[in-house]
Amino acid sequence: MSSFTTKSVHHLGFVVANLDETLKAWEALFGVKAEISENAELQVRLGAFNVAGIRFVFNESTHPDSRWAKYLNENGEGLEHIAFEVDSIDKAAETVAEAGLPLRFAEHKLIHGLLTNFVDQDKVHGTAVEFMGPER
Repeated sequence: MSSFTTKSVHHLGFVVANLDETLKAWEALFGVKAEISENAELQVRLGAFNVAGIRFVFNESTHPDSRWAKYLNENGEGLEHIAFEVDSIDKAAETVAEAGLPLRFAEHKLIHGLLTNFVDQDKVHGTAVEFMGPER
């Protein structure tokens, strides 16, 4: 039994080959305008927006050795992770350890203003699970 509370789905994370083409199609379909940013540390360019209360984040690799490029080469475009906002990132990490699963980062990383860590897709059957919690 988990010792943390899942507050919400924070976002759905997709890997795409061409962020500009992807955003053009989604913006036309849903009448939204994406927020575009780049995270040099994670080697990714991002486009994000909300539709029906759900945040969609599209990730395009900015380096051929990034995890995004590796995912794209192995799986093609598509849903790469589901991010859950939790009340305690540390308790979520403890639960992951108790389940015998590894976390991606030895120390949680600050992403989207929240401390974050992942259970990689190969350990949870296809789609990575991201836990996001408040800073300590």
